[in-house]
Amino acid sequence: MNVQKIAVIGWDGATFDVIFPLIRKGALPNLQRLISNGAWGKLVSTLHPLTPPAWASFMTGMNPGKHGVFDFIGMEKGGQFRVINGKAIKAKTLWARLSEAGRRVAVINVPMTYPPEPVNGFLIAGMDAPRWDYAFTYPPELAEELYKYFGTYRVGVPPRGWILTPVKHFTPHYIKQLCELVYLRSRVTCYLLEHYPIDFLMVVFTATDRAQHALGHLMANGVSPDDGIGQVYKACDDALGSILERLDEDWIVFLMSDHGACPYNRVFELSTWLVKQGWLHLRPEHQLQKLIRSISLVYYPLSKLLGGVGLKKTTLERFFEQIIWEKTRAFALGAFGSIYINTTERFPKGVVKLKGEYQAICEQITEELLSIRDPDTGETVVQAVYRADEIYHGPYVSLAPDLLIETASNYFVRNNLDHCEGQIIYPAGRYQGRSLMHTGKHSLEGILIAIGTPFAPGGNRHAYIMDVAPTILYLSGLPIPSEMDGKPLLDWLTPDYRQSHPVQWCVSRSLDESKLDNSFYNQQEDEIIEARLRDLGYIG
Repeated sequence: MNVQKIAVIGWDGATFDVIFPLIRKGALPNLQRLISNGAWGKLVSTLHPLTPPAWASFMTGMNPGKHGVFDFIGMEKGGQFRVINGKAIKAKTLWARLSEAGRRVAVINVPMTYPPEPVNGFLIAGMDAPRWDYAFTYPPELAEELYKYFGTYRVGVPPRGWILTPVKHFTPHYIKQLCELVYLRSRVTCYLLEHYPIDFLMVVFTATDRAQHALGHLMANGVSPDDGIGQVYKACDDALGSILERLDEDWIVFLMSDHGACPYNRVFELSTWLVKQGWLHLRPEHQLQKLIRSISLVYYPLSKLLGGVGLKKTTLERFFEQIIWEKTRAFALGAFGSIYINTTERFPKGVVKLKGEYQAICEQITEELLSIRDPDTGETVVQAVYRADEIYHGPYVSLAPDLLIETASNYFVRNNLDHCEGQIIYPAGRYQGRSLMHTGKHSLEGILIAIGTPFAPGGNRHAYIMDVAPTILYLSGLPIPSEMDGKPLLDWLTPDYRQSHPVQWCVSRSLDESKLDNSFYNQQEDEIIEARLRDLGYIG
């Protein structure tokens, strides 16, 4: 029996709002060919549209309530919080299911894949891999092969220099490095395609997301092929062309993003707001510690020269030690605005009783958030507040934040664990420690483009990110687990294909028992990952 070969190419954070203007200017010929000959539409992400829950929902076909990943920061059952990695995903991944069915897979740079899980083929971990001098690949010897043929391997580009560098000088350097990273990732992908038999290919290019965070303000007036975002998209299009050249005509190809992107020009600092409203109480920070921390954020190497004085603990540890728990009823953690109610049932030092107080506090915080107005513009800042049990379902909803905030499109939420600004709302700009601006944020609608014999060409289709995994299983001739929340995208396919290929369903254990004992980072790894996430604007 012939095995249907499938490739999934991810452009992290890619949006049609950037793609179509660039296509009209002739800057993305390979992507234009896919759109012209394939099926395409917007791909709705998770709420929040954030890297960990979005990619985890893609790779499991399930909502976060079933796979247990809600943010870069995760809660353990004892009420403790840690920066998480791919081991926190408690459901089987798409490549695990394909491997079990005998398909040969190659998974490259997908976020939330560290530590690398055993597959029938290859896996190179993504942005949650802390270092590149020990096992970040499966099999482990693949790392040696990469270094032998390419001399190096990198997952990202630091968004700050080792010396104080003006934004206007560092930004072109950063964009150049992003484009070089795209080229390296493309070469690695093509190498594996040329040297090994592969039935399923998955590779993610994260440079699109990074460029949009740093240069989101360009999106407001239209991106051009020659600006920083345009350069990165063109590099990704060149990579797409190189990969397509190595795929036979019988391959099915998906191009997707985990979420979209849009510009913002105002920042809403959630932790500061919670303090000023009396929900969160913090101890005053020691002035020496504050000075050392502030310097280290601007010039990271100095903290190493100082031997990490005052920085022996992670950002999370320092934040939790600052909290006066007996007075705190709510606190914020993670990206995009997530609030936890300090209940006696969930947290060791909880003060809010689930019966009698919890509901009223949720309602009061929601009412207060929805009433916030920007003092400078008069605009509504928060447009919606959701309860976790309204949008998630499954055995791990108890690990989710209690309230999730959706701001107006031109506002970005920071929780600011370091509590530096002291302002609730202020203009977008430059975070401490970054040599870049930060003016672009994630949006709910990403992209999905599919080309191959089964697909009926045409645009303006609609899909959810959880639909992609069951669609790939269906196209692979494999049964779809009934516990998946996503559904195969049958309306994207030709009638003849649907009629000749009935959907098969099965019942399987969605829980991946190898992940019951979560693998968290050690102290050194925590520091590396926290610094990376802080630089990207996701924590702190």
